[in-house]
Amino acid sequence: MVAAGHGRGGPCLPLSVCPLCVPSPPRSYSKQRATIDREYGQALQRLASQFVKRDWQRGRGEAGDSRSVAAVWKGVIEGTAHAGQVRVTASESYRTLAAEAARSARLCKERTLKKGIERLQKAQVELLETVKELDKAKKQLSHLRRSSEVAKDKAADVEARLRKSDRRIFHTKASLQKLSAKFSARLAEHSRQLAGVQNEYSFALVAASAHLEHYQRVELPAAMQALDGDLYERLREHLSAASRTEVETCRATRDWFQGVVEASARVCREQDLLLFLQDHPAFSLAPEQRFQLTGLEEVCLLPPADDGASLEKEARRWATRVAREQKNRAHSEEVLQRLEARRQQGLEAEAAAVERQMEEVRENIRKAEVSRVKAEARLALLRAAGLDVDAWLAGAMGGTGEETPTGLDPAEFDDYEDSDEPDEDDEPGPAARTYPYTCRVIFGYQGRQADELSISQGEELEIIEDGDAEEWVKARNKAGQVGYVPEKYLLSLGCDSGAGLGPPGPSALHRQLSSIMAAELVLEPGAWLVRALYDYEGQSPEELSFPEGAIIRVLPRAAGEVDDGFWTGDFDGRIGVFPSLVVEELTGAREAAGQELPSPSPPPFSPPGLAPGASLVPSSETALGGECWLSWGNWERAGGAQKPG
Repeated sequence: MVAAGHGRGGPCLPLSVCPLCVPSPPRSYSKQRATIDREYGQALQRLASQFVKRDWQRGRGEAGDSRSVAAVWKGVIEGTAHAGQVRVTASESYRTLAAEAARSARLCKERTLKKGIERLQKAQVELLETVKELDKAKKQLSHLRRSSEVAKDKAADVEARLRKSDRRIFHTKASLQKLSAKFSARLAEHSRQLAGVQNEYSFALVAASAHLEHYQRVELPAAMQALDGDLYERLREHLSAASRTEVETCRATRDWFQGVVEASARVCREQDLLLFLQDHPAFSLAPEQRFQLTGLEEVCLLPPADDGASLEKEARRWATRVAREQKNRAHSEEVLQRLEARRQQGLEAEAAAVERQMEEVRENIRKAEVSRVKAEARLALLRAAGLDVDAWLAGAMGGTGEETPTGLDPAEFDDYEDSDEPDEDDEPGPAARTYPYTCRVIFGYQGRQADELSISQGEELEIIEDGDAEEWVKARNKAGQVGYVPEKYLLSLGCDSGAGLGPPGPSALHRQLSSIMAAELVLEPGAWLVRALYDYEGQSPEELSFPEGAIIRVLPRAAGEVDDGFWTGDFDGRIGVFPSLVVEELTGAREAAGQELPSPSPPPFSPPGLAPGASLVPSSETALGGECWLSWGNWERAGGAQKPG
């Protein structure tokens, strides 16, 4: 017990001295924080000084109006400068704290350590003396116990020899009796002394235990408290000062920018625009102005010589234009929504292409709106002239409902380029077409209106007449159903088998080439279109089956893939392989495979003009199965445009 107690008292000195090192981390923190805050505050002040010197008085009364953007911005800059000054002030507070902590820690350490060590050493010396007394009493008790045991053993031996009459050669009975009396007396003396020494040892033991307990409960805590001194009071003051400095710094910045936040919420465009116009009268809103004919006070229409037939034609034309532009705008908005959803999916590889397409669609919407406004102005003039414009407008609106193409964006097939020239100049009129004629569907379409016909890719249709809106025709399918379909989704196959008429005129071929070029523009990079030369029946589930004249979209091959004579294509929604020998290419994307194609844009409505003397009649090399088709090779030899893509 004494050894354990003495051992526990030994390491108390370094434990008591350790708290004297505690102020070092806060002191180091305050020094580094002072440097950081000073540099940060000075950097904020330098930043703000670049903007404070500029002219903030953009408009009269702007400085006092919190709704002005310039006033709020000035508040932000001044708040930044204020925050920088507050940080510089805080750095001085941190530097003062660090200096005071260093000075007080040094003085307190020298004074407190000397006093505390002396007191601790004195208490430990007293405890050591008590332990020495206990050790001395223990040794005396042990010595008397050994002597008593020896005397007891000798007395017992003599008594045993007397009982056995074992006197041996040198002892008589009288001598043995004498020895027995001597050892008995010595044993009695040792027993008496042993009782006294054992009592002394017990007193020393309890005294040492009490002294050790007093040392641990009173002397040692008192020594530790003396060594600590006012350390924790100084730590509390230091930490409170550091925290108070940070709170005041943050509160000053928060109070300033809270006002800036409230002022920012009151910013409005109307007030800022008013202030801008006050300072720049040149931009003030001028009274409404209109273009006027020279020498006339009012624009009016003169009655034509054909009893109004030309004006009726104009009314129908511009009503169709208004309906078309509204349809284009609706389609473009749908495409824009799909592109926005596609962009939000976060595909980095196509983010730039999607953004570019969205810009093109927004531009198309803007052009469609401008074209619609101009067409409505023309209709208003026709209405003022007494024409029943509303009837034409209602008919055009009812006949050009929203279309939903299958697998392609509608904006990629609508021409948003506005032109004030007559539509008949863009494309030959209905009189130049020969009806009926046969077409094949190259892109599917699901009809939305009651008078529209749903079509699927690869289906053959019979075109029977012009539609009631631009770029629409009336068609009949094999089931006898009749309805309007988008003309751009069709590819002319030539003469009608039932009517025995000749091939379509030049306008039909123009539309056919325009459809091919439009299809080429919307294909993904590396894909191209082919047309079946013969009927083909797949020999396995992986192969495609298609009739003669079918339009197939060939999918791009993987990098490094060898052409084994079988291509992978998409026909009527099915994907499979087919032999390349039974098809002919319609677009030139195969040669440009692996190269980036231009982004999809509204395709042109008419192909490039033919060179003088070029024939539109198919040659013997290109006439396959009686179908009318002008190959790209003949087109180039005829002096036409090069392949797109």
